Amino acid sequence: MSDKYGELDFSVPPSQRHGIAVKGELATNMEKRLPEFPSLLTDALEELHIVTRRFFTETTNKSATVVGNHAFNDLGSFVDCLLSGDGRSAARVSRSLYEHLVNYCEVMSSPKAAERYLEHKVVTANLLGNLTHGLHYLRGTPHKQERSRLAKLKRDSLRPLARALARFGAGFRRDWSSRNLYDRAAAHGYESHYDTYRLLSQVTHGSCGGVLGSHAAIAGHTVHRTGPSLELAVLSYLEGFTFFRAFANEVGARQSIDTRKLIESIEILLAYWPKYRQALTDIDDLIWPTTPPPGPVAIMAIYPNGRARWFFWEPSLNRMKPAYTPEGCEWMEERFRQHIKAGNVEIPHNLNGRPITSAVSGVQVTPREDSSWFTATGIFVPDAKPTAPWCISE
Repeated sequence: MSDKYGELDFSVPPSQRHGIAVKGELATNMEKRLPEFPSLLTDALEELHIVTRRFFTETTNKSATVVGNHAFNDLGSFVDCLLSGDGRSAARVSRSLYEHLVNYCEVMSSPKAAERYLEHKVVTANLLGNLTHGLHYLRGTPHKQERSRLAKLKRDSLRPLARALARFGAGFRRDWSSRNLYDRAAAHGYESHYDTYRLLSQVTHGSCGGVLGSHAAIAGHTVHRTGPSLELAVLSYLEGFTFFRAFANEVGARQSIDTRKLIESIEILLAYWPKYRQALTDIDDLIWPTTPPPGPVAIMAIYPNGRARWFFWEPSLNRMKPAYTPEGCEWMEERFRQHIKAGNVEIPHNLNGRPITSAVSGVQVTPREDSSWFTATGIFVPDAKPTAPWCISE
C-alpha cells in the first residue's frame, strides 16, 4: 500500500474519509456479502469447460470456432470483472458477448458470411504489419528481428488483402460483414437487445453517459470517482450472462452439443443477480463520500531563516509532497514575508523550527517526482492547518 494512505482512519467507512477506499476493502465487503457467489461461478465454469472442450473438438465450421474462442475467453474475463466489481471492464466484455452471439448465428446460418469472417484475417495481418511504432524502443538484435517480422507480415498480407478487397469491396477493410450489427441481430431475433448493447458501448466509446457509477452530484458539486464502477458491474452482470446464455442456447440448438447443464448454471447465476445487486449497492453507499472531497492545495512555507519552499498538500489524506517552485511566485513569497514581519501572523509557541505556512489559491504546484509523501504534521503546527488562503495569485 502506498505511504500516501498513512493517516487514513480505516476504522470508519470510506464515505467518511472523502470516499477514499482500497481494493482490499472492496474484496472483503464482497466476500462477506456474497459468500455463495464464488461457488456458483465455479459450478458454471465447470460446465463451461465441458462445453468448450466439445465445441472445439466437434465444430466443423471454422468461423464458428473462432467466434467461440472469443466468447469462451470473454466469459472468463467477465467472471473476473464481476468478482472484483470492475464494472467498466465488465461493460466492455458484456457488449462483446452480444456481438459474439450475433456473429455465431450469422456464420452458422450463411456459408458466405462464414467465408467473409475467415477472410477478414488478412486485414488483421496487414494492420499488424504496419504496427511499427514500437520499434524505436528496441535495440540491437531484438530491433532487427521485430522489424523483419513485421515487414514479412505486411509483405505476405498484401496480395491476399488485394484479392479480398477486389472480391468483397473496399468496405471489407472496415468490417468483415456486408451488413451492420443491428441488421445481423434482427435477422436472428436479437434486435431487442441492441439498445442494451448501445448503452454498454458508451463505456468503450468514451461517451458522456459512459461514466455511470463513477460520476455524481454531491451538495451541488460534481464529483468524479476513480476506481471500480459498482453500478456498471450490476448492470453488466445481468446483460452479460443473458447474452452468454443465449449463445449457449444457440450452440445447443445448432450443433450436437448438449449445453443444458451450462444453461442451467447460468440461469442460477441470473437468479442470484438481485443479491449481487443489493450487495454492490450497499457497498457503493459505503464508498461514495457524503460531502465533496477537498481538492489539492498549494502550500507556501516560510522558514525561520527566511527561505521559502512550496508543497503539494492533499487534504483528504493529510499528506504532503515537496513541490517545484511555481513560476513568477517571488512577489507572493515577499509579500508573505512582509505580512509576517508586520506582526499579522500569530506565531505559535510550539513552532519548533517548523515554517509559517499559507494555502495559496489560484496556484497549482507540481510535486517533485523524486519525493515521498510525508505526514502534514511535519509542516503544520498542530491545530493550525491553513484552511483559508490569505494570498490570491494575480
